[in-house]
Amino acid sequence: MATKRVLAIHDLCSFGRCSLTAAIPVISAMGSQVCPFPTALFSNNFTYGDFTFSDFSSKMTGFMDKWEKLGFTYDCIYSGFLADVNQIAIVKEAVARFARGKKNALVVVDPAMGDDGKLYPTLNADFVVNMRSLVQQADLITPNYTEACLLLDLAYETSIPDNDALETLCRKLATRKNQKVVITSVPAADNQIKVACFDASSGEFAEHSTERIPFATCGTGDLFTSVLTGAMLQGKSLSDAVLAAMRFVSLAIQYTYDSGSDYREGVQVEPCLKHLFD
Repeated sequence: MATKRVLAIHDLCSFGRCSLTAAIPVISAMGSQVCPFPTALFSNNFTYGDFTFSDFSSKMTGFMDKWEKLGFTYDCIYSGFLADVNQIAIVKEAVARFARGKKNALVVVDPAMGDDGKLYPTLNADFVVNMRSLVQQADLITPNYTEACLLLDLAYETSIPDNDALETLCRKLATRKNQKVVITSVPAADNQIKVACFDASSGEFAEHSTERIPFATCGTGDLFTSVLTGAMLQGKSLSDAVLAAMRFVSLAIQYTYDSGSDYREGVQVEPCLKHLFD
């Protein structure tokens, strides 16, 4: 059986684990080939407060032209943080060229736009509008609770949503009959983290909770969606894939917390990869 191939459209940070440096080791360890398609090259992640970067947008269409000429194909298109609104159109083009028309290709969109009720400072309302059209093309979307509210133009509230309200939120986000929705960072009790998932094709909705570890760092969302994507490509059900992602991210955060390392470096994923096979 041929190894499945993932076109991962994310930024690349040379220092500080997030985006491509989270996706590549995890999805590779789970048995799929990761073909990186960088949106921008950063010296380091944002948590250090100072960085330099190069936007890769002007090169991306040329890359796709060459891949199409050479007949390259992909089993999954997986997009994450995008530097500006123009890159949304590039992701749409990648989906049109390399996923639509290919049987069973999986399109995963992590609409990385904000957290804690706020839009990221580098983005604006125009980005949100365009992201709404991109997620409609995805088979699987993984917004956090803030991003779910932004996508639906709802006010963000810190109160804990009940089961019915959360299911309604998921159903509204699912704009296609076979779409899968996973909402992370759902408001929960102080010592808990909640994730909700909904499969529009089956109508199945589920909530899962895990213990909150008192350690915040960058890249945990990238890590979660990467494990989720790898598990879906292995043939796991949505709910089982969500549980696998929650277990691994919790384990990696706990390992990093116990090590006492600088939180700005991100989660220490490398020593934890072997646990993807537990």
